[in-house]
Amino acid sequence: MGSANARDPLAHEVRLLGALLGQVIAEQAGTDAFELVERVRQAAVAARRDDDATAPDRLGELLDDLDLDHAELIGRAFTRYFQLVNLAEERQRVRTLRRRRRAARGGVLPDSIAGAVAVLRRTGASEELDRLVRRLAITPVLTAHPTEARRRTVLLALRRNARLLERLDDPRLTPDEDADIRRRLREEIAILWHTADIRPTALSPLDEVRTVLAFFDETLFTLLPRLLRSFDASLDAPSPGDGPATDAGRTGTRPPRVGPFLRWGSWVGGDRDGNPSLTAELTEQTLRIQADHVLHGLEAVATRLMQTVAVAVPDERLPRALGSRLARDAETLPELDRQLRRRFGQEPYRRRLAFVAERLRRTRGYLTAAPGPQTGRYESPAALAAEIEELQAALASDGLGRVAWGALQDLRWQVETFGFHGASLEIRQHSRVHRAALEALREGAPPEREVSPGVSLGEVLDTFRAVSRIQDRFGTVAATRYVISFTHGPGDVLDVLRLAGVAAGSGARLPKLDVVPLFESADALESAGGILDRLLGDAGYRAHLDARGRRQEAMLGYSDSNKECGFLTANWLLHGAQAALVESARRHDVELTLFHGRGGAIGRGGGPTHRAIRAQAPGTVDGRLKLTEQGEVVAARYADPEIAQRELELMIAAVMFASLPGRDRALDQAVQDGSLILDELAGDARRAYRALVYDDPEFPAFFRSVTPIEEIAALRLGSRPAARGRSREHQDGPPPIDELRAIPWVFSWTQARIELPGWYGLGSALAAYRDRHGEAGITQLGRLYRKWPFVASLLDNAELSLARVDLGVARRYAALATAPGDDARWRAIEAEHSRTVELLLRVVGRERLLDGAPVLQRSIALRNPYVDTLSELQVRLLADLRSRRADDPERERLLRLVQLTVNGVAAGLQSTG
Repeated sequence: MGSANARDPLAHEVRLLGALLGQVIAEQAGTDAFELVERVRQAAVAARRDDDATAPDRLGELLDDLDLDHAELIGRAFTRYFQLVNLAEERQRVRTLRRRRRAARGGVLPDSIAGAVAVLRRTGASEELDRLVRRLAITPVLTAHPTEARRRTVLLALRRNARLLERLDDPRLTPDEDADIRRRLREEIAILWHTADIRPTALSPLDEVRTVLAFFDETLFTLLPRLLRSFDASLDAPSPGDGPATDAGRTGTRPPRVGPFLRWGSWVGGDRDGNPSLTAELTEQTLRIQADHVLHGLEAVATRLMQTVAVAVPDERLPRALGSRLARDAETLPELDRQLRRRFGQEPYRRRLAFVAERLRRTRGYLTAAPGPQTGRYESPAALAAEIEELQAALASDGLGRVAWGALQDLRWQVETFGFHGASLEIRQHSRVHRAALEALREGAPPEREVSPGVSLGEVLDTFRAVSRIQDRFGTVAATRYVISFTHGPGDVLDVLRLAGVAAGSGARLPKLDVVPLFESADALESAGGILDRLLGDAGYRAHLDARGRRQEAMLGYSDSNKECGFLTANWLLHGAQAALVESARRHDVELTLFHGRGGAIGRGGGPTHRAIRAQAPGTVDGRLKLTEQGEVVAARYADPEIAQRELELMIAAVMFASLPGRDRALDQAVQDGSLILDELAGDARRAYRALVYDDPEFPAFFRSVTPIEEIAALRLGSRPAARGRSREHQDGPPPIDELRAIPWVFSWTQARIELPGWYGLGSALAAYRDRHGEAGITQLGRLYRKWPFVASLLDNAELSLARVDLGVARRYAALATAPGDDARWRAIEAEHSRTVELLLRVVGRERLLDGAPVLQRSIALRNPYVDTLSELQVRLLADLRSRRADDPERERLLRLVQLTVNGVAAGLQSTG
C-alpha cells in the first residue's frame, strides 16, 4: 500500500507520526493530557498568525497555569514531536535525492562526483583528472565534542522508527502488512514516550567511543565500497551507442581506477584537552574496541563471500598461487582444513575464503585480548590485502573477473581503508600541559606531580607510551597524529617531540608521530604562516619531517577564534591563515594538508560543507582535505546510509571542483579585488563584537542570565566539562568567557533563539563600510558576493543564522537579566540584529531572509510555533529554578525539566553547538 501520499509525502508522514504520537499520549497519559497538549499546540500556532492579537497571551496563560507534572508532559510531547518530524524530514531528503538522480540528465547530478568528472572531461582535463584521482586524500575526523543532546538510547529508538517508516513507504505492501507496520510504529513510539531523555550519569570516554562506532557498524563500513564503486563507475568514459539496456559499465570487470583515498580519523578516546577523565589506558581500550568492530565486519564479509563464491574448480585447473596458499592454510589450521575439504572439496575459493574468515576471527581475539586460539592470525592488514589480491588474480585467470573486481574488490577496499583499527586515533592535548610537564621534568618532579587539573606528569608521559604500544599492536597508522591545542609558536610542536623522547627513554619505543599544530586564537591565526616557517626551518624538526615523508598537517580552529573576535573576523583570519600556511609549506618543499576544525553550528564553522570547501583560499585544497565531524553532525550525516553517501559525494566532488585547473587563477583575482575590503570589514566587526562581549566587564553575568548555560553544563552531554582547566585567578565562581568552551557558548545562544556567534558584528561592519563608501560600497559588496565563493559562503551562513533568530522569543530570555545595564546590553543586540538583517539583504539582493532557500524558509516557519512552546516553557522554568533556594527540594526536578526543554529546542532547531 505505502504510506507516502504521492503529492506531498512529507506532509503525509508528519500527519501520520503526529496522529500516532497523539494516540500514544492519550493512551499512556490520559485523554485530559492529550487535550491539554492540543490546546497548547493550537495556541502556539495561532500565536504566530497575524490575524489574532490575543493568541500570544493565550499561550502564555496556558503555560503559566502548568504545574510541574503538566510542564513535563508538554515538554516531553513537543520534544517527541520534533524527534519524529526530523525523521520524516530525513526520509523526505532521501526521496528527493532519489528523484533528483532519476531526473538528472544521464543520471548525473551537477554537484556529484560524476558531475565533477564530467566537468573535467568537458574542459579537456582528462589527464589532470587521472592525476587528481591518484592524489585525492580525504579524511573526515569524528570527534567526541558533546554537541549531540540525545542519548544513544533515544538515537537507537529513533532509528528503529525510521526503518519502520521506510518499510511503510513500500507500494508492494498488502493491507495486513501495512496495518502491522503501523501497529509496530505505535509500539515504538510508546517506548520512545517512556524513554528518559536525560542521561542518569555522565558519559564516560568509552561510552562516547561506542556511540560513534554505532555509525560505523550501521553505515560507514558497508557504505564505503558502494561509494568507491560509484566513483569508479563515473571514470568510465561513455561508449558510443550506450543505452538504457546496458549494465553498469566496466566497473567491476577490471581493476579499479579508484584507490582507498577516503579514510576516517577519530578523536573519540584520544582527545584529552581539558578532559582529565581520559587516560592512557582508556585510549588503548579505545583501539581494542575499534578493532573488535572492524574485524567483526571484515569477518562477516569474508564469511558471506565464502557462502556465495561457490565455484567448482577441478584439481588440474587449480591456479598455482591458490593451491600454494591453501597448502599453507592446511599446515597452519589442519583441523579447519579437514572440515573444509569434507564440505567444499571441489570449491577451492570457498575454502580459501573460509580460512580468511577464521584467520580474521583469530586476529580479532589477539588484538582485543580475548580468550581463544590465535595461531594463524594476520600480522597486518597489508598481509590480508596481499592475499585478497592473490585471490583476485586467481579468479581473473579462471575467467571470473567480475567476482575478482566486484565483491572481492569491495572487501579489499574495506581492508585498505579501515585496516584492523577502523579509524586512525588522534591524540590532542593543550600546549600549556606540555609546557608544565617539561617544567616539572626540569625540576625533577615525581610522576604524581599535577601539571594540569586532574592530569599528572606520569599520565602525560604514559600517553606517549600508549601510542607506542598501539602502533606495535595495531600498526603505525592506528595512531600517529598528535594535535596541540592553542599552538602559539614552533616551540609548542618541539615540546611534544621532547616529551616523546623522555617517555621512550623509560624503555618504550619512540612512537612515530605526526605533530599537528592547532591554530585557534586570533593571534595564532595571524601568525600561523610565520610559526610554520620557523618550525620548518628548525634543523631538528626538518630531520623529523624527512623521516615522516616531508608531510605536515596544520589544523585551523573555527570555534575559539569565533568566540574571541566574532563571526566575520574569525572567518577572514582563517582564510588568511590558510593562504599563509600553504605559502610557507611551498617555500620549504613540504606537502601540507590543512585540517579544518569545523563544528556543526554557524558560530563554530558550520554550514554546508561542500560550499565551504569550494570557498577555500586559492591553492589550499589540491586534492587533500581533512575536517572534523562533530556531535549532532555525525548523526545528521551518517545515520542514514543514503544521506551519508550523498554527504560524502558532495564532499569529494567539492574537493575535485576546488582542485580544478584554472580555478585558483580566477580566485586569485577575486582575492586581489576583495582583500582590502575584507580587511576593513573584519576590523570593524571585531571592534563591535569585542565591545559587547569582552570590553564590558558585566557582560559575562548578562550572558549567564539570558541563556541556560549553567543548565547545559549540567546536562552530561559528554565526558568533558563545559570549561577547560581553570586559571588560578578564576578558581572561584563561573569561568570567564575566554575559558568557556566554544560548544556550550554557541549552544546557549542557540537555545535563547539569539544565535549571536553566527552574526554579531557583521551589521556594524556593513554599516561602517556604507558610511565610508556610500551606496556604491553596498553595490561593490554585492559584486563580491556574486563572484567570490568565500564571501558568498560567509554571507549565506550569516543569513541562515539570522533566519533562526527570533527576537520576540529572545526578549523573554533577555527579561531574565535584571542587573543595571542589562537593558542597554539587550538593546545593543537588537540594534545590531536590525542593522545586520537590513544591510545583508541589500548586499545579497533579497527581500526576506532565505528567499533564496524557500524549502528551508518554509521548514523554519512551520517549526517555529512548536519551538516557541518549548522556549516559552523553558524561560518560565529557568525563572522558577533561579528563584529557588539552593536547598529547595524541587530544584533538582526543575533542572531536569529545563534540560528536557533544552533537548526539545535542540531537536526543533536541529542545532546544538
